[in-house]
Amino acid sequence: MIDQSEPTTPAETLGTLKPPRCAMCRARMALLRSAPDAGGGDKCTFTCPKCEFVKTKIIGGPPDLSRHRPPKKTRRPQTR
Repeated sequence: MIDQSEPTTPAETLGTLKPPRCAMCRARMALLRSAPDAGGGDKCTFTCPKCEFVKTKIIGGPPDLSRHRPPKKTRRPQTR
């Protein structure tokens, strides 16, 4: 099973990266490989040593703002 995650903030770099926890068993994952990404960051692939779950994460580079939702509209009470 592979999890494609959203990019991280530009402040997070490969040197300061704390490996994520596995979404299946919550064990600390290990960095399997890192390759340059077209967006200027690094595409890191992590694997879980316990259950072999694989997760890909983009480190550095500009954030992908298209994945963010606009804020929800709040409903105002009606005045009479």
